[in-house]
Amino acid sequence: MLSLLTIITPLPFLTLLTLMLARKQLLMSLLALEATMLVLTILLSHTSPTHTLSVITLLTMAACEASVGLAILVLMTRTTGSDMLSNLNLNKW
Repeated sequence: MLSLLTIITPLPFLTLLTLMLARKQLLMSLLALEATMLVLTILLSHTSPTHTLSVITLLTMAACEASVGLAILVLMTRTTGSDMLSNLNLNKW
């Protein structure tokens, strides 16, 4: 039977691969970044259970990153009408 560590170890690389492949839409990029943070949190909590403060800090940073990302997504959707990164023009802002 596979251990949890052998299953979790390649997941950060898979989420980064997803981030590179789904870079046309902002929402998909944000979801890939959030999945990367959650996988890293699980990996950190599994490998060193004594570092609970760093796990809580990482989860707090992931929540802050998600809220800022959603605020940018709402602003971009209101400005351009879609979340496609190709429509993003910094001169409009």
